[in-house]
Amino acid sequence: MKPPDLRRRGLTEELLLRARGGKPVVLTGPPGAGKTWALRALGEELAREGWVPIHLDLMGAASSPDRFAIAALAAMPAERFGKHLARATEIRRLAGSGKDRGAAAVQALFDLWSSLDDAAGRPVALLLDEVTEIRSLAYFAGLRLVDKPFAAALGARRRGTVLATSYPTLARRLWPALDAIELPPLAAEDLAPAARAARVDPESLARASFGWPRYARALLEAAAPGGGLASAWAAEMAEGGRIESACRHTYESLLLRSRGYGMSKAVLGAVAHEEGLNLTALVTRLGRTPGAVRDYLGWLLGVDALRMVKKRYSYVDGMVRWWVRLHGRGTPAAEAEVRAAAQEMAGGREAPPAEAEPARAPARGERLIDDLL
Repeated sequence: MKPPDLRRRGLTEELLLRARGGKPVVLTGPPGAGKTWALRALGEELAREGWVPIHLDLMGAASSPDRFAIAALAAMPAERFGKHLARATEIRRLAGSGKDRGAAAVQALFDLWSSLDDAAGRPVALLLDEVTEIRSLAYFAGLRLVDKPFAAALGARRRGTVLATSYPTLARRLWPALDAIELPPLAAEDLAPAARAARVDPESLARASFGWPRYARALLEAAAPGGGLASAWAAEMAEGGRIESACRHTYESLLLRSRGYGMSKAVLGAVAHEEGLNLTALVTRLGRTPGAVRDYLGWLLGVDALRMVKKRYSYVDGMVRWWVRLHGRGTPAAEAEVRAAAQEMAGGREAPPAEAEPARAPARGERLIDDLL
C-alpha cells in the first residue's frame, strides 16, 4: 500500500528559498514530525532544478571518526565530484590510518564541505539529518569540541545547507546563531486530502494523531479498511502496534539521553498522569526535594521530552504521554483502557478525568519553590 501523502503547506517552497541562498537553516521537531521527509522532498526539488543534493544521516554516520568520514564520502556521487577526487582520496587515507588520524580525517572532511560549492558545474546542497549527533564524535581524541569546527564549516558555505534535528534545545545550546524552522503539527487542512480518501474526518485525525505525520500515517492506513478512527487508534496503541512501538522507542531514546534515569521515569509518569503541574505539585507527588526535582525537570527539558510554559510542564509529544499513561506503569494496559483512550482521542467522547489529589492551600514557603525556575 502506498503511504498516505501528508504535506505541510508551503514548507518545501520555504526550504527551497533558504537553500538557494543564505546561511544554514535547521528543521526541528520531535521524532516522527516529518523532518526526514522534508529533507528528501527538498532534495528531489533541488535535483529537478539542477542541484546535486548530498544526504547524510548523522544518527548512523557519526559512530566513529573514520566511519563518519567514509560515510560522508560515500554520500557524494563519484560521477559528480571528479575535481574533488584528490581531496576525497586524502580524507579516505587519513580515515584508514588508525585512530590517531581520525580527528585529521574529520577536519579534512569539514574543510571539503566548507568549499564544496559546485560539482561538475552544478550547485551542491548539503542535507544533514540529526545534526546534533556530531557530538557522538566528541569522545574521540582531538574532537572534544567537534561541534565548533563543524559549525564553522557549515557557516562558511554560501548556499544549499539544510539540517534537521529532533533535539532543538541541544542545537540551540551548541549553535545559538543558527536559524531554525520549527515544524508544527499538521493542521486539519494539511491532513484533509488523505483523510477524505480514507473516509476519516480531518479534524478528528488531527486530534487523534496530535498532528504528527508518523502517527497520522499509521492511523490512516489502519482506518482505511473501514474500521474507523477509534478502532485504528486502539489497534495501533495496543501492545505491539505501530504507534505503541514508535512511542516506546521515543520514550527509551529520550530517557537514555537524559540523566537521572529512574527518577526521570517517575517525573514523566507524574506529568503523563496530569499535565500542567508546576514544580510545587511535582515535589509533592514525587516526594523528593525541590532541588532534585528541578534537576530532573531540567534534564528532561534538555532532551525535549517535556516543555515548560509559565512554569508548568507538559509533553512535547502528546502521543508519548498516552503511551506512558497506558504502558509505562509496570502493569499491562487492559484492553478496555486502551479502547477508552481511543474513544477520548478519536471517538469524540471524553474519557473519565484522571484522579487528582484534593485541592489544598500551600504550606508556608511552598510558593517559593516555583520561583526557583
